[in-house]
Amino acid sequence: MPLTGIFFNVNGKDVNEENVDPELTLAYYLRNKLGLRGTKLGCEEGVCGSCTVVLGTWDDCQNKAVYRAVNACLVPLFHVHKTFVITVEGVGSRDKIHPIQDRMARGHALQCGFCSPGFVMSAYALFSNQPNPTIQQINAAIRANLCRCTGYRPILEALYSFSSESGGCCGGNKTGGGCCKDKSSSDEDGGYDEKLLSFNDFPKYDPTQEIIFPPSLRVFSDSETPVTLKGDRIELLLPKNIDQFKKFKKDRTVISSGLITRFVSTRNPKEFSQKWISTKYVKEFNEITVNKDSVVVGAALNIQKMADTLTSSLSINIGKEIDSFIQKFSSPQIANFATWTGAIISGAKSSLSVSDLLILFNVLDAKLTLLNNSGELTQVAIEEFAEKKLFATHTIVNAIFSRSLTGFLFCLKLGETSEQDSTNFNFAALVGNQVSRIFVGLGGQPKRLTSLEVHIDALKGLSVSDLCQTTEMSDYKNVKIALTRFSDFMNHKEKTEEIEGINYLQYFKPKTNESAGRPIANYFNERAITGEAFYVNDIQAYNAVHLGFVLSTVPHAEITKIDVSEALQLEGVAGYFGVSDVPGNNTPGLQISNMNFPDDTTIFADKKVESVGQVIGVIAANDVVLARRAAKLVKVEYKELPSLVNFKEAIEAKSLLGDVQHFGKDENLVKESLENSSKVLEGECDIGGQEHYYLETQSSLVIPGEGDELIVNCSTQGTSFTQLMVAETMKIPAHKIIVKTKRLGGGFGGKVNNASWIACMCAIVAKKLNRPTYGFLSRADDLAITGKRHEVHAKYRVGINFDGKIEGIHYQAWLNGGWSKDHSEGVTMVMGLMVDDVYNMGTIRFDGYPVKTNSNSNTALRGYGNPQSKLINEGVMRRIARDVGKSTEEIKRINFALEGGRRYLGGKIHNDALVECWEYCKKWSEFENRQSGIKQFNKNSTAVKRGIAMSSVRFGLPHPGPTGHGIASLLINLDGSVQLSIGGTEMGQGLNQKMLQVCSEALKRPIDTITIVDCSTDKVTNAPETGGSQNADTNGLAVLACCKKIMSRLQPIIDKNDGEWEKSIREAYGAYVPLQCTEYGTVERAKFGVGEMESPYNTTGACAVEMEIDTLTGYNRVIRVDIVMDVGESLNPALDIGQIEGAFIQGYGLVTCEKITFNKTTGQLDQNTAGKYKIPKASDVPKDFRVKLLGINNANGAQVYSSKGIGEPPLMMSCGAVHSSIMNCIDNWRNENGIHEFVDTISPLSAEKIQELCSKK
Repeated sequence: MPLTGIFFNVNGKDVNEENVDPELTLAYYLRNKLGLRGTKLGCEEGVCGSCTVVLGTWDDCQNKAVYRAVNACLVPLFHVHKTFVITVEGVGSRDKIHPIQDRMARGHALQCGFCSPGFVMSAYALFSNQPNPTIQQINAAIRANLCRCTGYRPILEALYSFSSESGGCCGGNKTGGGCCKDKSSSDEDGGYDEKLLSFNDFPKYDPTQEIIFPPSLRVFSDSETPVTLKGDRIELLLPKNIDQFKKFKKDRTVISSGLITRFVSTRNPKEFSQKWISTKYVKEFNEITVNKDSVVVGAALNIQKMADTLTSSLSINIGKEIDSFIQKFSSPQIANFATWTGAIISGAKSSLSVSDLLILFNVLDAKLTLLNNSGELTQVAIEEFAEKKLFATHTIVNAIFSRSLTGFLFCLKLGETSEQDSTNFNFAALVGNQVSRIFVGLGGQPKRLTSLEVHIDALKGLSVSDLCQTTEMSDYKNVKIALTRFSDFMNHKEKTEEIEGINYLQYFKPKTNESAGRPIANYFNERAITGEAFYVNDIQAYNAVHLGFVLSTVPHAEITKIDVSEALQLEGVAGYFGVSDVPGNNTPGLQISNMNFPDDTTIFADKKVESVGQVIGVIAANDVVLARRAAKLVKVEYKELPSLVNFKEAIEAKSLLGDVQHFGKDENLVKESLENSSKVLEGECDIGGQEHYYLETQSSLVIPGEGDELIVNCSTQGTSFTQLMVAETMKIPAHKIIVKTKRLGGGFGGKVNNASWIACMCAIVAKKLNRPTYGFLSRADDLAITGKRHEVHAKYRVGINFDGKIEGIHYQAWLNGGWSKDHSEGVTMVMGLMVDDVYNMGTIRFDGYPVKTNSNSNTALRGYGNPQSKLINEGVMRRIARDVGKSTEEIKRINFALEGGRRYLGGKIHNDALVECWEYCKKWSEFENRQSGIKQFNKNSTAVKRGIAMSSVRFGLPHPGPTGHGIASLLINLDGSVQLSIGGTEMGQGLNQKMLQVCSEALKRPIDTITIVDCSTDKVTNAPETGGSQNADTNGLAVLACCKKIMSRLQPIIDKNDGEWEKSIREAYGAYVPLQCTEYGTVERAKFGVGEMESPYNTTGACAVEMEIDTLTGYNRVIRVDIVMDVGESLNPALDIGQIEGAFIQGYGLVTCEKITFNKTTGQLDQNTAGKYKIPKASDVPKDFRVKLLGINNANGAQVYSSKGIGEPPLMMSCGAVHSSIMNCIDNWRNENGIHEFVDTISPLSAEKIQELCSKK
């Protein structure tokens, strides 16, 4: 079949594209050409896995199809020629759901749902090749899929259930506790169910029922004629054999890689060359030859194919290490697509890049076959290729590996995290009977350690320090780590890793209610897991434009000139818009402070910029790629001004965003209290910021209507707030603006102010052009523009008695607010209000300083100041414990403020189970016994240390003030179906599902007869933003009020009709009985004996966390977690446990791997890409993860069916326990090594920081 383009199949349908743009990605094509929007875009860098699809190809040698997961955001469409493309829509639908999707949906394995299609596709690729996978294979398959909501446990549990190793349920609970199959439905202390569900009766995975590989692809006969593809900027030639490649190679840029580096940087406004030639379909570049002496791997093959070939062809001791190394080096999606050639060239090109494949090829003594510009083939050693920079003049054809290699292979990779991270240092050694090869990688061509190779036999005799001297390497620290690990390896060559057991337990008290209290799967799970749930960027609008954002590149400057001429010359660009185009107020946040704290953030920079990433203007264009490219062509000239990027320097300069906030007692009273104490201790704490990392970036779509009407589809946590922001910006009354939010792909506080600014920008352009306008941030732009959690520097002086009881404390805290106010005054206020945490500290004073810096304007993030207070107090408690010679847990316990007592500002503590949670957790976790075991472990372990710590939380709800109310609208249709709308937005916390259950319980109607529609200001208006863990309370009370009013009208008619609902509704309609109503919900505090500023109840909890650190590498892992929470009578235990687990992992990330830093000179965020900012991965989830809901019912009428809120409290508890546990590990090492200086709270405890604290200065 002659073909001038590419031929492939998508979900069973053949596609023939005659010409495709070489720069067009598979994701863009699937979403915008085929309308398959289940493929999500979370980062567009190949990092998050949300865009994962499966590519199938026919393997003639095996006579079967082979499937691989890839990142559709990076795969160029021309790469899928003769390929079977499967998206989440092709796997299953709600009408015919696939077993993978079914188990994840009903197994509560999603929350916001944005990442879920990617997990499905990663698992689907594995199952297609391995119908009965091992747990280890499942872990490997999803290791590069990120989730910010769930904490991964339910995802892992759902997928593990397919493995025979799990027995279809809990993984056999090999770490203790026994299998769930062997347990009764309730435990010994009060009728708790131990599992949310069992997968035993779920449909099995059946490979015979899968969509077959398309016969059309098997019989397709490709033409030998080279194909030319012409795009807007690039012409690409696809030769079919090496002779064609030689003929056409001249004057073309050779594309021998998967184009990953180019695609990640799109996004380049100008390309390096207008003509490309690709090795992708060159026959000779795709060949594998395995013979007696060697293995030859073609240059166009992907990394995984190369690794699989070597693993199966070389000796077992070498092959298994290659397989392990590749898993640490790369994600499956990247390894399945990126060529090994690209990785080798990338590493050889840069002296700053540490290449894992380059060092592997060196240690294996690989030879490369090269093609020069004259068409001649030559063979060189890998060292020569890199050292002589032959990549500049030659094309790699293949790599040759000797099969005579024997011995053992050892590889070590060091980065910020232990796997799938950019490499800072690597080490590889091949130790055989006759020859040894040892290399170390610091950048560019790895260095061979010939001096060390002659000392191999001395590894058992010489000390590591002596061996380090033989290397003559300047990077002593990393060389020492490598040699220590290498020495361990040499002494345990045959050691095999044991598969760890899994112990996931979720205890809750089952309810017999029809709806409220049952662990029902979220109603929208099936929609999300099949790709049918739409987020803002999935909504399709006719004749729309897309925005590209022009951002400041300097931290502080006057804008002297903006030149948009080059951008406007691009065909398809509709215009540039900036501050002069704002019809109303450019600082709308200052005018609507009744719904939020006054915010002086500008929509567009006005005459000056105050931060790198501040939005100067936007380009509107016909597609998003063009808009972003054009935005980079806008030239901005500046007159730079002095800047304060460094937080500590801004503190010294007394640069403040607002007034200093004082809480508590007069300064003289606190001073007197401290002077009268037996002892005064003091310290300083430094707590870093945190990125929200919602998987769905900021997204808005504004559609202009008639008159001044605007329909604003926005991923916002506050529809009414966004409505007022747009109204103020546009100088249009709010009643002409409808803001709609169906769901968010995660929020965590980051989609209140941030979301509203993007909506305002879209509204300006939509009104000007009279065209629908999308504002969809790339991950890089989202990181650059939006605020984070506030970095905090704090000081404390605490007075104690000889037992460690606190008698008074004075806090001073400086919060990095960034360049504008945003939520900084509010976060400072909450820190001050809640700083007493769970403790009675006597006389307290808090001074809060919101600091202005020339960096991102920081904002709300889950916990809203409370996590920072928690971490400060963890340091205080550890400091006291050390001084009085008691355990930190003892000090915490004796300082608890108890139920019936008062918070430090005078509020009474109502409905509180802190002590019950603490004591239960201490016993349940076997805390004291495990402390003894850890002590013995540390005594026997030099480099690896363990620690265990407990922490607790008290969180008063609902909040007092204007945010403490909800709104609901309820209407009943004539067929009896019920429609519900609430003022809260669904962002993964399960709010909508809880409200369905509340409504169902109150109306005594089945859940499937009730629907909850999008949160929209034309249905419910003046609703507070969603956040603060209280929305099930406030909106639940509103739903109950609606149901009560409706039923007061209907009940007499229902009784008359013997309970027949549909008949009663028709009769009510005929009698003019209103079938709809809108009600507010709020707590009448006086009615329940609660003060106006007091909390009607407290959500409380305690957790015990056991951690392990490697003091050499700084890496950590969570060994076991026990969490006990009192959430009253949970409205939905599955949702609440999901929130607890997700919050725990987010809190773990806050104090370990998540780091926010800025370049002091340029002002740029260092973590300015998805790959540079590290959130926890599935591999970080503890294998022993236990959660228990106590279900204490001390409810008053202020609670919805006796329930309590849950979203934020577990995060505070998590970050406190994880941090203290790691500090216990560090303290043990320091004490053993004679270092006794106290280390106050430093967060995050990154690998680098742990190494620093565990080193002898």
